[in-house]
Amino acid sequence: MSAEGKTPAHGGDVWKAQDKWGIAPQAILDFSANINPLGPSPRALKAIEEQLPLIRHYPEPGAISLKNELARYLGVLSEQVVLGNGGSELIYLAARLFYKGRVLLLAPCFSEYGQGLPDAHIRHFPLKREEGFRLPVKAFCMAIKPDDLIFIGNPNNPTGNLFERSGLIEIVEQGARIGARVVIDEAFLDFVGDPGQSLRDRTGVNQNLIMVSSLTKFFAIPGLRLGYAVVHPRTALLMEKLLPAWRINSLAAVAARASLSDHSYINETIGTVKREREFLQRELPGLGLTVYPGVSNFLLLEIPAAKTLSARMIQELLGPAGILIRNCDNFENLTPGHFRIAVKKRPENLRLLEALKEVLA
Repeated sequence: MSAEGKTPAHGGDVWKAQDKWGIAPQAILDFSANINPLGPSPRALKAIEEQLPLIRHYPEPGAISLKNELARYLGVLSEQVVLGNGGSELIYLAARLFYKGRVLLLAPCFSEYGQGLPDAHIRHFPLKREEGFRLPVKAFCMAIKPDDLIFIGNPNNPTGNLFERSGLIEIVEQGARIGARVVIDEAFLDFVGDPGQSLRDRTGVNQNLIMVSSLTKFFAIPGLRLGYAVVHPRTALLMEKLLPAWRINSLAAVAARASLSDHSYINETIGTVKREREFLQRELPGLGLTVYPGVSNFLLLEIPAAKTLSARMIQELLGPAGILIRNCDNFENLTPGHFRIAVKKRPENLRLLEALKEVLA
């Protein structure tokens, strides 16, 4: 780690792009970060404006009001909810709490799973590209060892595919039998529009299951940092002991409560993402790109070898035009030809398609 601190190995770094290409952050079209294309809920923006004077006070300890409201929204007990300063804080916390000798990850998966541990023993279970990165449940269960700490994103990032709920339950139960912890990251599940796919309803009966998620991606407030975990009440007590009371700032809590109540915004988000994702899935193959089937607000793409281009080269060509993509060459089991794009609104998607057409021609 440098003296300046840890640099995240993922998208959304408009500040670096500003320094490199001299483009103001607000003028950058950022397809590298998977954020709701509608932007924040109007209710959230209004609530922040109205409650801005709250910043002169300390936040509510533990953000109890938000925790209770979120529990009702999710249909779980309040004592099962643990709030975090972003979902990644809880991912790091789970690693510190439950790592006993090995972290078992899918390949590819979110780059921060298992981070925050000195010299962690990380084992990768490769998913096959030719099979659409599906999860072979039986084989994965056989790979689990006692005391393993397992992280699985559902939908998986960066592949975007949704794993079957029944298969994930089988993995959780296998972990319970042999003493392994399973963290299911549902940060992008809200975009799917099917809450029945969540495993949060299993946390009350499976102490080895930790469900983590984020409010910042679906509700487009990543700058405010707000995530949560749904766990067994006993696990929640363990996690709370290691977290500071004032980790949720007042404006994040205000924005979250307003967002959760904005049902028209929620429905519009799900509809827009589905429509625009399907549009991109139809158009991108015409540019010669391989498009992997995704169900969330982003798509994984691959450049054919015949193009003799890498994702890094494409980013260098798109950057001066103010367009960012997520080069995926640092993901385990992906190649320099893989990159990820977020799903945005039609005008932005058309601009990206035109720019890619020029670069790939």
